[in-house]
Amino acid sequence: MMVYTVKQNESGLWCIRTMSATLADGLQLGAAIRQARDAARAEHLESGLVTRVEMHGADVIVPLAHYQASQDTWTGATA
Repeated sequence: MMVYTVKQNESGLWCIRTMSATLADGLQLGAAIRQARDAARAEHLESGLVTRVEMHGADVIVPLAHYQASQDTWTGATA
C-alpha cells in the first residue's frame, strides 16, 4: 500500500509526502489535497497498488481518499 500524506509545514503551508520523499511543498490546503489525490489515483492506475491519502495533524490522522480494486472504487471526503 502506498500512503500519500498531506501535512502542514513550519511556515503554515502544506506539503505532500510519500514514503520519505517530499512531492510538493508550500501549498494551500485545497491544492495540497487535490495534488495528493491526483498522485495517489495515478499511482493506483499505473501500479494497481492500493493507495491512500491522509492528512496528518498534531494528534489526528484524517483519511482523505482510498483507491483500491478499480478506478471508481474510492472512499473519502470531497473537497
